[in-house]
Amino acid sequence: MRFQDWPSLRLVIPLIAGIIISDTIDDTHTVVTVSVALLSGTFALTILSFLYSDRLATLYGAGLSLSFMCIGALLYSVQQQRVHVNWPAAAATHQGMVTEYPLERERSYRLDLTLQDSPYQGRKIYLYVPKDSAAAALEPGEHILFHGVVNEPSNQGTPDFDYRAYLYRHGISGTLWVPQNHWRKTASSAAEPFSTRTARLRHRMFEKYREWGLEADALAVVSAVSLGIKRELDQELKQKYSTSGASHVLAVSGLHVGIMCVFLYFMLPAFLFPKRWVREMTVMLIMWGYAFIIGLPLSITRSLIMFTLLALCRALRRDSSSVNTLALAALVMLICNPGAVYDMGFQLSFLAVLFILILEPEIASLWEPVTAVGRYIRDLTAVSIAAQIGTAPIIMYSFSNFSTYFLITNLMIVPLMFLTVCLSMSLWVAGWIAPLRWGVVRLLTLLVSVENRCLDRIVSLPHSRLDISIDKPLTVWAIYAVVLLLYLWLKERRTRRLVQALACIAAASVAATIQCFVV
Repeated sequence: MRFQDWPSLRLVIPLIAGIIISDTIDDTHTVVTVSVALLSGTFALTILSFLYSDRLATLYGAGLSLSFMCIGALLYSVQQQRVHVNWPAAAATHQGMVTEYPLERERSYRLDLTLQDSPYQGRKIYLYVPKDSAAAALEPGEHILFHGVVNEPSNQGTPDFDYRAYLYRHGISGTLWVPQNHWRKTASSAAEPFSTRTARLRHRMFEKYREWGLEADALAVVSAVSLGIKRELDQELKQKYSTSGASHVLAVSGLHVGIMCVFLYFMLPAFLFPKRWVREMTVMLIMWGYAFIIGLPLSITRSLIMFTLLALCRALRRDSSSVNTLALAALVMLICNPGAVYDMGFQLSFLAVLFILILEPEIASLWEPVTAVGRYIRDLTAVSIAAQIGTAPIIMYSFSNFSTYFLITNLMIVPLMFLTVCLSMSLWVAGWIAPLRWGVVRLLTLLVSVENRCLDRIVSLPHSRLDISIDKPLTVWAIYAVVLLLYLWLKERRTRRLVQALACIAAASVAATIQCFVV
């Protein structure tokens, strides 16, 4: 396996580099101008080197990489130009549409609004209002009028976290707090977007879980893994999953998509379909419909793009590279939404899958069990170790901790979560028949109880969480570069890969030393 065998990965890396470079420059207008100028030159170089490949072959790869770097910088700068708004200093009256159910805070409700009035139409803001029944009753799609001063995002009150950059990267243009008598619900003739309809549908599905008898931790976990609704997870439960290294099972991601696809393939056997591609497309359409219902979170979008491409390859009986498919999914998502590169779910999801794809076969080859149970344990162990290698640097940089018993956690929780997701899907069939519904609800409640007890035991073990911190982003990049280069060195047996890895270590050490003296 060579780096040249992953052409999509060779494009997505410079695209990400362009996004990051653009994010470090505040003057987005200059970035757009420079990116357009550079893109014109690099694109011309790429076309020229392609046409004269016999003499300019070495320039083709460089021109293509530079072109995608410029595209990344251009797309991110254009996105940020729309998000950054110079709000007027005087109070004004605005109209906005509620896009999510109110989020309860200690002393207020946070309303996610999309402004409907010109010249700020389409901008997203956070509106904080006092707690009362009128605010609690708001639903997605409803419109409100409010009067106040919209402020640019700031870091006030969050000295250890760049809250301003976080909001901008997630498309939030401003925030404000208004008293109770400074806002009211109003009618509007504006067309209701599809996203608000799906938000209300998710809420009705959640209430149906409650109506069918799920409650407490069972309701919280089932709604998180099947609907992507995490508001019922209390802080103690979140901390338990985080400390044990099981947070990933609460996010609707590749694990859950894989489980659901297996379930659907079982429920839709091949003999029901005249052609293979009809079955593949039916399953994918069902999964994409489900993804739209739960709000298209980045983790499931990445998974479904991958699964769709793989399904197309299976339907056409073509071979496919999983790493290329993963990188192509990232490429599509970042071109559509360049700011997604800063989303923690996006980072952890892609890195986990990337390292599973490249390291899991190597780790699994170290042991060849003779029984089916042994092979299952071997495969799950290899996947867990590969995923942990891929995500550990990001976790230590963002959360300053490391879950020591992650392997034990995955060996115990993943099989239970497989059953939980399958039963959650089955509940939508059994829920309309009282005896079956009672049985499925009792089984789900028992499963979640067993999961939580297992996590309690793991968390209670000595040193279950180590406080390990990585302070600088450059160190994270260096770690990933070194791991990838060492892997390529082992596969290609080329000395230059080892030299490149050592050069990365040396460069990161020099940069860290310089930063210490500068600071």
